[in-house]
Amino acid sequence: MIRKGGGSLALKNKWKKTKWLLSDRTLRRFVPETKLFNSSSLADMTKRYKMVYFKPTRGTGGNGIARITRIRGKAFRFKINERTAEASSVQSLFGKLKKIARGRSYMLQRGIHLQTARGRPFDFRAMVQKSRRGKWVSTAVFVKLGKRNKVVTNYHQGGKLALAEPTLRSAGYNEAQIRRYLRELKTLSLQTARCFDRKNPRFKELGLDVALDRKGRLWILEVNTRPNFYALKKLPDKSIHRTVVRYGKAYGRTR
Repeated sequence: MIRKGGGSLALKNKWKKTKWLLSDRTLRRFVPETKLFNSSSLADMTKRYKMVYFKPTRGTGGNGIARITRIRGKAFRFKINERTAEASSVQSLFGKLKKIARGRSYMLQRGIHLQTARGRPFDFRAMVQKSRRGKWVSTAVFVKLGKRNKVVTNYHQGGKLALAEPTLRSAGYNEAQIRRYLRELKTLSLQTARCFDRKNPRFKELGLDVALDRKGRLWILEVNTRPNFYALKKLPDKSIHRTVVRYGKAYGRTR
């Protein structure tokens, strides 16, 4: 479903957005393998990956996401919100996940082991917005620090927003590496914006959730077409919120 709100287009269907990324030759290598949820795809994904995420194709704030981990032999553990359960086989796991889905569409995504800073997993939010002249501009890159033992890093799930540079320093990266990652994140977000623009030129803002794995590789986990502005007030650098709001005014998202 595509809807227009506050001057910008919003697309809720995560599966459709993933397919758009995979259709781009430059971007597809940054996308973890993702499939629509069914018994066959569950058997395939859990066979090849020790960790898999079970995500609703529609939804915000990290709600309804489960993390599936193979624990021994053919047994699995899955965690959703604060609840943890086990399944003795992939068939049993499918039945339990189907009950969670309740007929709604879900997808499976290869799990990425996030890099950590002071023991907390983190990923990036890279924002791009259109200027008054319709040009895509990289307006913000910051970090979402996950709460320990949570399935996702989202602010609404107990995560905390932080600045990218000090977080990367505390994770052990040097200044040259930090500059390279920030440059790559900006490039990746602008490439994604151009990809989405080809699909529909009415998009005015995007917020990419980008993982940094423990081997130093970047992965696009999700693209938000109506990213949260309010939470940016929590960042120590207030200029980030001001910049994002200023661009938002150009297309009617903010006043």
